[in-house]
Amino acid sequence: MANQYAWGETDQERQRLAVQGDALRSATERLFRAAGIGSGMRVLDCGSGGGDVSVIAGELVGPSGAVLGVDREDANVSAANHRVRVTGLSHIRFEAGDISSPPGGPFDAIVGRLVLMYQPDVEAVLRALVDRLKPGGVMAFMEYEHTPPNKPYMWPRSPAVEKLVGWMDAAFEVLGIQAHLGTRLPSLLRSVGLEPQPPHELTAAVYSGPTATEHQITLVASLSPVLIAHGIASKDELDTFAERVTLDLGPDPVVVAGPHLAVWARKPTNL
Repeated sequence: MANQYAWGETDQERQRLAVQGDALRSATERLFRAAGIGSGMRVLDCGSGGGDVSVIAGELVGPSGAVLGVDREDANVSAANHRVRVTGLSHIRFEAGDISSPPGGPFDAIVGRLVLMYQPDVEAVLRALVDRLKPGGVMAFMEYEHTPPNKPYMWPRSPAVEKLVGWMDAAFEVLGIQAHLGTRLPSLLRSVGLEPQPPHELTAAVYSGPTATEHQITLVASLSPVLIAHGIASKDELDTFAERVTLDLGPDPVVVAGPHLAVWARKPTNL
């Protein structure tokens, strides 16, 4: 069973993930192309959320392939299935489940983005996923390198954003979210019998202009229940955050979130 998801499961959070997904889309597509994900393949997307990663995979495999996204939250599954229905992507579907007990394969590829960090026993999850992967199949993940206390890259400097980063560090600690998952990816994949394929790519999500400010405000709104429940931030601090960060960042900021490491690996044909 996964740890508590830090950001909640709301329409607002799905919109935040969509903005994040736009920022990481190019790097995610490069990862999948490097792994050889293409026409006709059957793909499992782990922790599919609003479906952003599944849609990228679906575009690569085309209508002759199939993508199954798995998420433990029914609301996410419903929203993602509605999304692909209205866009006519009939070869992509979503179902509720936990990736520690993945659906039956075999799959040609298993993918995920910022999902292994929420698994208390990452190796156990990866072993379960390897069992669903065809011999010669590929696994491709992008994961966050959480290194508290970190100083975020941004312009101009914002005390409010720096305060938010400290809140996030504290929330990750109390929720037991995995640190250093990005740099651990190659060894973790190797530990379950896969063969990581260099070069690995380091990337980040870059937000600019009003999107940068709105993203910080939405982060706080999504994280607020955890911050209050664990005494990390006061209601007054949270209620005034939007005003403070808007003043700090001004009209034309840049805020960088990351880093994230993208790694893919192949399952040996004899495994």
